Amino acid sequence: MRTVWILHNARAGRSAYVRRVDEAAEAVARRGVSVRLVRDSDLAVLRLAAREAVTANADAVLVAGGDGTLGTLAGELAHSPVAFGALPAGTANVWAQAAGVPRASIFHPHALAHTALQLLDAPPRLTDLAQANDRWFLSWSGMGLDAIAVQQFERQRDHSRQVGGFVYNGLLTFGVARALRGLDLRLQVSGPAGAQEVSGRFLMATVCGIGLYGGGLFRFTQRLSFDDGLMDLWAWQGDDFGTALAHAGRVLRGTHHRHPAVLRLTGERFDLYTAQPQAIHIDGEPQPAPVQRLTVQVVARCLRVLAPPASAALYTQPRS
Repeated sequence: MRTVWILHNARAGRSAYVRRVDEAAEAVARRGVSVRLVRDSDLAVLRLAAREAVTANADAVLVAGGDGTLGTLAGELAHSPVAFGALPAGTANVWAQAAGVPRASIFHPHALAHTALQLLDAPPRLTDLAQANDRWFLSWSGMGLDAIAVQQFERQRDHSRQVGGFVYNGLLTFGVARALRGLDLRLQVSGPAGAQEVSGRFLMATVCGIGLYGGGLFRFTQRLSFDDGLMDLWAWQGDDFGTALAHAGRVLRGTHHRHPAVLRLTGERFDLYTAQPQAIHIDGEPQPAPVQRLTVQVVARCLRVLAPPASAALYTQPRS
């Protein structure tokens, strides 16, 4: 590998990540690789840098940030020969957890440098992405409880960084759940089972490309594939706080699959309709305007991802 760009969202995660990302860039440079580090708090600047990396024929772009940053910049590399690598430097880094990418912690403060070196040696694998209302994502998009919670988290992001983003987000979600009364949704899915349509009142409906959720606390499914051209729509029926708590308990116990109020619909295209405009999120990032329709289209095997050995089982494996 000759040229690597490192794109760092300075607004993501803790301020200490600045030093850790610099350390990762230095470790890569010591391997004799040409490194260009672009750091900015504006995703528009980083998106432009990703496009420049494609034009410059970079070998890889390593993205340092949280799930929203990863999904946005991965989309800029879609359908290109430039490989994508994740340096987990956000609040929860759930995609990195699912993909087996090592994360920094108080016990492993130099993990980003080790991860960067591991990615240099990792083979690229073709990976699915999806577009939600024409915006790219890696992990999830949806409406309901999660979308409202991330809106509130974004408004208080600076304060949350001081008190611990993951814990703060959990408390905000708890508060939102107490006030939520559910949404009337019509869900349409096209997939292996043909066309399906379901209507009802739901606390949350989320299209997922990975099995983890809620900062990695919840595991919706044990196995899936990153390259089968499919994603799952998880829809949670109900309209009150007690039902939300009951659903959370079922997921923690692993019994949600068998419950009639929990829907899992697998497909390559999803359309979610509401009577009134609703907030949506894309990879845990709030979107600027509420919508009455969320359309998700899976784009199969369009991104070259540097995949560490721990992620090998996520490719060409049956979904179950």
